[in-house]
Amino acid sequence: MVFDNLAYSTEELERFFSKNRVAWNQFYESERVVLERIAPASCSRVLDVGCGCGGLGLALKERFSVSDYTGIEINQKAVATARKMNPHARFLEGDFLAMKDEFLIGGAFDLVFSLSCIDWNISFDAMLQKAWSMVKPGGSFIASFRLTCEAGVDDINRSYQYINYDGKMEGELASYVVVNASKILSKFFSLDADKITGYGYNGTPGKTAVTPYGELCFAVFAIRKKMDGDFMEVDLRLPNEILRSVVCATKEH
Repeated sequence: MVFDNLAYSTEELERFFSKNRVAWNQFYESERVVLERIAPASCSRVLDVGCGCGGLGLALKERFSVSDYTGIEINQKAVATARKMNPHARFLEGDFLAMKDEFLIGGAFDLVFSLSCIDWNISFDAMLQKAWSMVKPGGSFIASFRLTCEAGVDDINRSYQYINYDGKMEGELASYVVVNASKILSKFFSLDADKITGYGYNGTPGKTAVTPYGELCFAVFAIRKKMDGDFMEVDLRLPNEILRSVVCATKEH
């Protein structure tokens, strides 16, 4: 079942993302490592799902000279600020799942990003599938996930986070999706991909998160859409216990 994503109206998103994650060195190690390994070309056409104030567009331009950037954001104030911060980029306001924009032509983007977006929404599978459909052959889907060796949780009533960057347990709630590592790798293998690159490390959930898990692996993956042939390359740099849990998924494919 597919649900509309939560239309966040909080001003917290604009307040935080207008000043943070706007430069290359402000992004997480996992994000920077994976991007350095796939080395985006300056001519890459980029789609950023859940772009906040569009800081990723600024960082990609700074580090890789990428200028063709489209951001999608459901929070109205964040979009308004994004357009001021990066007037040469393209920004679309609304729910990605419901969006039928002329720029969102299936298979049209070299890079499609979901950094702290799909795993913050209530329609996880539908978001992942639509984001993948936007990637052209030879392009990559780059996304962040919270991994566990346990069952995982995709229920906002059991695992959620307050959107509050002052560390207070108050404000709007976002779904805090945690996925089983072997299941998400199996899902990646079911896609029409020829390379999976991953990097992650263990950490504790954010201060404003309520979730059954006390420790998680925070990982970023780049999944490249197949152009031709059947060869699959897997390059995973993850904690040992996570790697052990994905061995079966890897061997099956």
